[in-house]
Amino acid sequence: MKKITKILVSLFFASVLSMPLQAGELSVTGGATATITKGGTNQASGQQVGVANELAFSASGELDNGFTWNYVTELDNTSTITDDAQLTISGGFGTIGFFAHEGGLRTNVLGVGAIGAGYDYASTMTWNVGYNVDGYGNVQYHTPAGLLPFGLQAKVGYVPSMANTNVNSAKGTESGTISEATGRDLTQFQISAAPIDGLSVKGDVAYTGGETGTSGSNGKNQGVSGNINLTYAMGPLKVGYMQGAYEPARASGATVYYENQSYGASFAVNDNIVLSYNYDESEKVTNSLAATGSTRTQTKVKTEQDSYQVAYTMGGMTIGYSMAEVSNTGYSAAANTTTNVNILSVAMSF
Repeated sequence: MKKITKILVSLFFASVLSMPLQAGELSVTGGATATITKGGTNQASGQQVGVANELAFSASGELDNGFTWNYVTELDNTSTITDDAQLTISGGFGTIGFFAHEGGLRTNVLGVGAIGAGYDYASTMTWNVGYNVDGYGNVQYHTPAGLLPFGLQAKVGYVPSMANTNVNSAKGTESGTISEATGRDLTQFQISAAPIDGLSVKGDVAYTGGETGTSGSNGKNQGVSGNINLTYAMGPLKVGYMQGAYEPARASGATVYYENQSYGASFAVNDNIVLSYNYDESEKVTNSLAATGSTRTQTKVKTEQDSYQVAYTMGGMTIGYSMAEVSNTGYSAAANTTTNVNILSVAMSF
């Protein structure tokens, strides 16, 4: 059965890729952002000035049978090579895509910030929010948009090798070898719907495969994460709520998992000014097995972030200010772990 499936898939791709193409179109979009940042423990760190750019080169076209294709590659000033890349082919069957550091399916970001969503825009810590296929080379399938009632759409992404963290060129290979201790491959599903005007519902689940390690109650376990995200827009007001959980794969040792939630709101004062507030929370739970192998101890540490943002847009320019405060930074309940970050930004889009 597996051989037949492989043959059918090979024939499908061969027929699609061999079809004659009509002349495609090329476009360039992007933006440049300058920031002044001040942050650290109790505002102790000095100010920093930074300038970043993001350029997206897009090409698209149509096959003779009505299928369409789209290619996008991105460059930014943190790298002298391709930053992200994707190639998608769409038709009545839906969309098949090939992605390198693109095509994220995780739904933990609210998207209600004036400049960006909570910790996803700026934070003084790294938040453990779960797996996402866009950190690797991955392939995806999306059902056709608008085919199902209530705007339902399903997407699935597959990472053949979690060692594939670089943006490889065609025929490229990874220089390193993979450790199977915490997973060799990654699968992620996403479902989204718009049941009523203004309401968006999204959810995702991801899990790893191919783990190796110690067996038994304190041995290896599969990595898994999931999120549910709701946003509702009504006039100038937009509100959102997210809840998720993440348990990293392990080869042995203590069980560690994270329970996350976020909520926020943004308000458009007028066509130019937007205000927003986001609250983000992540609780780390550790279950350790005693040396005797019979007694477990549990510890919990909750980290929280409050972020406030304001944005003023004038044509293609946005002036923004973001202020965020994190308590128990780094999932540490020790004293003096409150950190802050303030960012003044000027962004140009083109």
